[in-house]
Amino acid sequence: MTTIVLVPGAWLTPAFYEPFLSAVREAGHPVHCAEYPSLDPADPTTADCTADTKVLTQTLRTLVEDEGRDLLLVLHSYAGMPGAAAATGLSKSERVRQDKRGGVVGMVFIAAFIVSEGISCSGLQGGDLPGWILLDKPQPHLNVPHDPKTNFAGDIDARLLVELNSYIKPHSTVAFNSPQPAPAWADDAFAGRLAAIVTGADLAVPKVAQYGMLAATQKNWIIREIDCSHCAPFISRIYESVNLVLGLLREFEGV
Repeated sequence: MTTIVLVPGAWLTPAFYEPFLSAVREAGHPVHCAEYPSLDPADPTTADCTADTKVLTQTLRTLVEDEGRDLLLVLHSYAGMPGAAAATGLSKSERVRQDKRGGVVGMVFIAAFIVSEGISCSGLQGGDLPGWILLDKPQPHLNVPHDPKTNFAGDIDARLLVELNSYIKPHSTVAFNSPQPAPAWADDAFAGRLAAIVTGADLAVPKVAQYGMLAATQKNWIIREIDCSHCAPFISRIYESVNLVLGLLREFEGV
């Protein structure tokens, strides 16, 4: 059975995604929530996108090469950058040809940054980060989001957001200002195995920006859309998003 590997977005701890992961488990799939160093970093000056990629690469290699697992990567928001790079060389299609066990069956990007090699998250936005990202908070080289309930979950009943702030941790600013390592979505090995779930009412990564990033890749994507905010797929639209993810997995497995 394919393992669903979720890579969290910026600022959000793995605990935030537990309801989504629980729903995936209920649907019969093992899960793994991958972590990376730019979230609440020990040293924010070194926790860049490359450092995140290296840690995620080791995680994926352990699951694929040591344990022989088939993986579906689910990448939320910023995770679309280091998560995509970490999958390089691990595609299921490549490993089958090499008579090796395991591999990444495909990648699903949810409200995610899909960025070409050498471009940073801030560079994609003209060199500046959005004003709702509060720089040098709570200390230099770190940042936190302003009013996450509005920017991440403005369409969700307030009763479901009571604990949201407890899942928010500082993120290293250098992660957003450092270049994207070579992303696996650019490899022919992932042709037919790329999907995006666009969040149509997203204030953090607007719908038009999500479609713009997809178009800029000049790749063929399977696209689904949920008319919701940035974090709603993991709070109020869990079963809808899980059904979409597992439906996409079935499409990848049929390639």
